Amino acid sequence: MLSDHDRKTLDEVERHCMAEDPAFARSFQERQTRLSRRPHQTGAAVAIAVAALLTTLMLIVGSLAGALAFATVTGLIWMAWRHSIETSRQSP
Repeated sequence: MLSDHDRKTLDEVERHCMAEDPAFARSFQERQTRLSRRPHQTGAAVAIAVAALLTTLMLIVGSLAGALAFATVTGLIWMAWRHSIETSRQSP
């Protein structure tokens, strides 16, 4: 945790960077935004891959109902993932 003095100094440095080179300072903010979303996106991608593999396995085994169930789950996960990405892009 930063002390009040350190926080003020950091704010001053940030304002100075924004005044000197706004594009450089914004690049850090954009990178932080991408990094903060990454774990959520990775988890959804893994869930989609697992559900797709289970769908394929159900087809190989001969269970059409199981395959349809897993395909539906895959579609729902994908839709929720896309919705969360679009929502996070619209957030300030």
